[in-house]
Amino acid sequence: MNRRSDHALRESISTLERLLLNAHSADTILERSLEELARLLNAEQGYAFEVQPSEGATVSWNMVAYGERDDSFVLKPSASISSTLPQSLLFQFRSGRMSYGEGGLPPEHAQPLAAVPVHNYLCIPLADMRNLYGVLYLSNLRTPITQAEVERLRPFVTAACCLLRVSWSNALKNRPVDQGLTNKPLPPSLDKLFNSLFDGVLLVDAQNTIIRANRAAAETLRTPLSQLAGLPVSTFVDSTIMSHLQGTGQLLGSESDLPGASIRGVSLVPSSGSKRLADIRIFPCGFWGDDCRGIVINDISEQVRSAAEYRDSQQRLRALTTLAPVGILQLDRNWECSYVNDTWCDYVGMTADEMMGVGWVNAIHQLDCDRFLEQVRKKATGHGRFSGDVRFQTPLGEVRWASVSACILYDETGDLDGLLMTQSDITDYLRKEQRLREIAEHDQLTGLANRTCFHSRLTSALEESERYGAVALMFIDLDNFKHINDTLGHDAGDELLIQVARRLQEQIRKVDTIARVGGDEFTVILTHLSNQTAVKMVAEKLLRALSEPFELANRNIYVTCSIGISVVNEMTDRKQFLKQADVALYKAKDSGRNQYRFYTSELNRDAHMMMSIRESVKARIEEDFHLVFQPQYNARSGDVVGLEALVRWRHEPERDISPSVFIRLIEESGLICEFSSWLFTETFRLSEQWKSHLKQGCKISINLSERQFLSNELMADLSVMPAKHGLKADWFALEIREKALLAKPERAAKLLESLAHDGFEIYLDNFGAGYSALMHLRTMPVHGIKIDRTFTTELTANKQNERVAKALLNMAEALELKVIAEGVESEDVSRWLLRHQCPLQQGYLYSEAIEPDDVSGILAACNSHL
Repeated sequence: MNRRSDHALRESISTLERLLLNAHSADTILERSLEELARLLNAEQGYAFEVQPSEGATVSWNMVAYGERDDSFVLKPSASISSTLPQSLLFQFRSGRMSYGEGGLPPEHAQPLAAVPVHNYLCIPLADMRNLYGVLYLSNLRTPITQAEVERLRPFVTAACCLLRVSWSNALKNRPVDQGLTNKPLPPSLDKLFNSLFDGVLLVDAQNTIIRANRAAAETLRTPLSQLAGLPVSTFVDSTIMSHLQGTGQLLGSESDLPGASIRGVSLVPSSGSKRLADIRIFPCGFWGDDCRGIVINDISEQVRSAAEYRDSQQRLRALTTLAPVGILQLDRNWECSYVNDTWCDYVGMTADEMMGVGWVNAIHQLDCDRFLEQVRKKATGHGRFSGDVRFQTPLGEVRWASVSACILYDETGDLDGLLMTQSDITDYLRKEQRLREIAEHDQLTGLANRTCFHSRLTSALEESERYGAVALMFIDLDNFKHINDTLGHDAGDELLIQVARRLQEQIRKVDTIARVGGDEFTVILTHLSNQTAVKMVAEKLLRALSEPFELANRNIYVTCSIGISVVNEMTDRKQFLKQADVALYKAKDSGRNQYRFYTSELNRDAHMMMSIRESVKARIEEDFHLVFQPQYNARSGDVVGLEALVRWRHEPERDISPSVFIRLIEESGLICEFSSWLFTETFRLSEQWKSHLKQGCKISINLSERQFLSNELMADLSVMPAKHGLKADWFALEIREKALLAKPERAAKLLESLAHDGFEIYLDNFGAGYSALMHLRTMPVHGIKIDRTFTTELTANKQNERVAKALLNMAEALELKVIAEGVESEDVSRWLLRHQCPLQQGYLYSEAIEPDDVSGILAACNSHL
C-alpha cells in the first residue's frame, strides 16, 4: 500500500471505531467490516461469517453478509446459513493468520452458491487471544496482495475484534439467566450457599443423572456449569465406582438414618485436562424426591501431589546430605541435635545416636566449647548467620580443626525454629599455612626478598619517610627475557636471573631492599635519600652493571633492562606509589628500552588516558566513539563530491583529545583490530543510507593509520565489507599517510595493488607535510593526493607556501592525479585554488564535520540537479 491507501485504511478504522458509540450486533459489525475492506482493496465480491461461541471441539459459523460489486459495492444480506466450521481451518482461524491465494478457493473454505467464479481471494479471520469472532472473504481483487500489505491490515483487524468482543460481552449480559437444572429452583439463600461451597456438590436422581451442580463441581470436572445438567455421573467416573454408587444409593433413601457413605481416592475423568483424584461422600437429599442423592467431591489431587513431592524432596535431601563432602547437623529450638549426616559423624568419631540430643556438644574441644557456643548464640541469633573455626576432639583424643558455618531456621510464624550447621575439615590447610609461615621471606631461586617481604618493607619505608628522608622505588624489567627462555631454555633463563640478581644486589647499599616480584621483574627500595641525584646515580650504576655480558651455556649473552622510578618525600598511599613507578617503567620501555625514566604528572595523565581508551574500546565502544562526516565540495559547481569519515571520542574527561592522539593510544594498547572492526562496520552501515548519491559519484573517504594499513587481517576484512552491506568498493576512497608507505614499501605496494584491484581509490593524506617522495606516486597505485592544511591555512599570506602549493598542483597534474585541498577556511584561499585548477576543496569555509543524520539533507540540497 502507498501513503494514500494508508490514509484510507486509517479512515476505515475510524469509521469502524465509531460503531462503539452505539451497541451493534455482531452481524452488523461484520457487514460494515466487509464493506470497508472491499472498498479499500477494490474487491469484486465478498462475504462474512459469524462464528458462534462454543466451549467444545465443534464450532459453528453462520454466513451473515454477501455482496457483489457493480458500479459501487452494496452488501446484500443473504439467507442465514449455518454449518460446522471445518476442523482443518479452525487452528488457522484461531491463530489469526490471513491467507491470500490466486485461483479458486481451497475445497475446505465456504463459498456462496451464487458467487461469481473466483480468480483470487483474501481470507481474514477476526480473532484475538480470547476468541474467534468471525471470518471475512474478499475475492477477485483488482490488485494482487503482498505479505507486507496483509500485515498493514492488522490494525483494522484489531479494531474489528475489539468491536466484536464488546458485542459478545453485551450478548452474554442480555442472555436469559438459567433458572436451574430443574423446574424446581432452590430458595435464594440456599442457592447462594450451594454455590459458595469449596467442595463440589452434585445432585443426582435414581438413574445417577445429574440434575444440579454447584460451581466448585463444574471447576473440578472441567465442564461448564450450564452443561452438567442431564449428564450421567458415569461420564466422569469409571464403572467400578458407578457400581459402588448404585449399591450405596439403595441404602440411602429419604428415610435412611445413615449419615452417608464415603469412597476415598476416586479417579475422576474431566471433560478436558488430566485425571484428578477425589474423596467422595454420598448423602440422601429429598429436595427433588425420595431418590435424590447428593455427591460431595473433595478434590485431593493437589494434596496427593504435594505429599508425593514432599516425600521425594525428603528422600533427595537425605541422599544429598549423606553424599555431601561437608558435615551437616541440624538443631531444634532447644539446641538439641535432630539430624546429623555421616560426614559429621565420621569427622568427630561418633555415631548418629551418640550425636542426638545434646550429645553433639561432647565432640567440641573442651578449650573451645564455651567460646564456640557463646559466639554461635550471639551471632546466629543476632544476625541470622555465624562462621568461624573451632577444634573438635574424637573419643580417641585426636584433635582436628574445622570451619563451621551456621544459619538460623524459622517457623511459619517467624519464630526461631532451630539451627543448621555445616563443617569442613581445615586441619591440613592450617598445617600447610603454618609451614608457609616458617619459610623465610625470600625468593627461592635468587635468594632476594620475595613479593611479601617487598610490600612489608615498602610500607615501613613510607611510614619512616618523614623522619629519615625521601624514598625511591624502582621497577626493573629485563628487556626481551622471553626470547632467552625460548631459545636457550628455562634452565638457562633461571641461571640468568640468578646472575642478574647478584649484580643488582652488588650495586645497592645494605639499608636498601632489592626484591624479585615476578618472572623477570625486580624492585629496589632506596631510603634515607637527601636528593634525586643519588637516585639517578643508582639507576645508571644498575644499567652499567647489566651491560656487561653474561655467560650462559658457554655463550656470552647480553641483557638490557628498563627502569621506572618514583620518588616521594613524605608518607603517601602505597598503591599509588607502586602505580607511579609502573607508569614510569612503561614510559621507559616505550622510549626504546635500556634506560630509566622518572615518574611525572604528565606520565600519569598519559596512563589515565590509556586506561580510558582501553575501557572505551573494550566495554563501551558504541557509546564512547561515533562517526561524523566532513563534506568535500567542488568549488565550481557547489556539489558535494565526497564525505570524509572522522572519529570522535566522547569519553567525558577526554573530550578535547584529537583523533591523532587517541588513535595512537589505541594502537599502543594493542586494541587497533577491535577498534578498526567497529570503525569499518559503522562506516559501511551508515553509508547504506546514501546509496543513491554514492551511485552518482559521491565517495566516502576512510582514514587508515599505519598499523591499520599494515595489518593483513584488517585489510582482508576491509576488502569484503562493502559487498556485505550491499555497497561497491569503488564508492569509497582510502586516505593513507606517506609514513605508512615508508615502513615497508614492498609490502605496502602489494596491499595498495590489492585494494585498488578491489575498486578502492587510494589517496595520500597530508601530502607535503614531511615525507613526500615522488617514488610513491610513480610506483604505487595512487589515485590522488590531499594537500595538507599547513599549506592552505596561510596560502595567500605566505609566499613560500604558495610556491610549494603550486609545485604540488603542477606535479599532480603532470602525473594525472586528483587533488583535494583540505583546511580551506577563507574565500581568498578558495579562489586561489580555483585559479590554479584545484576545484576539490574541504574545510570550514564550506562545512564543519556533521552528524550522520544531517548528511542526507546536505547531499540532497547540493546534488539536487544530478
